[in-house]
Amino acid sequence: MKYIVRPYRLGEGKYVAEAHKRIYSEEYHWGKVFTDYAMQIALEFAAKEPNDREAVLVAESEEKLIGCIMLCETETPTVGQLRMFLVEEKYRHYGIGTALTSSILRKAKEASFKELILWTASPLTAAIRNYEKLCFRFVEEKDNCEWSLDGQKLKEIKMCKYLE
Repeated sequence: MKYIVRPYRLGEGKYVAEAHKRIYSEEYHWGKVFTDYAMQIALEFAAKEPNDREAVLVAESEEKLIGCIMLCETETPTVGQLRMFLVEEKYRHYGIGTALTSSILRKAKEASFKELILWTASPLTAAIRNYEKLCFRFVEEKDNCEWSLDGQKLKEIKMCKYLE
């Protein structure tokens, strides 16, 4: 499978938003509370003034977007946040997720972040395993009963990684 990881281009924020809505609705049966939240993050990022410390990277294969990941500043200048990570189902298990996370970790180091945080959720077991392989560790969790259309209670999980 041939693919590239690159910075996203003007207008591709819409892909990030729509992909999160589609994938989390179809695969996890998460509803409007989550999908609206994810879409808001993606569209707000796309609308703001770009800076050197933040980025959205996309994976592309045969001129089709197949994954994404976002690096954002936080209120603490030395702490960055990973957000909006996904790989389209058909393209998983080809190393695309690893390529996206490796690329965004390089960007975080270039941006002089000393620590990265992320929030994930308990049903996302493959993503959690990937984060653990990258030396992210659990630091907090909280119950969430709002995202699932099935009424399933899940855990939102905060993870962090110190950069060297």
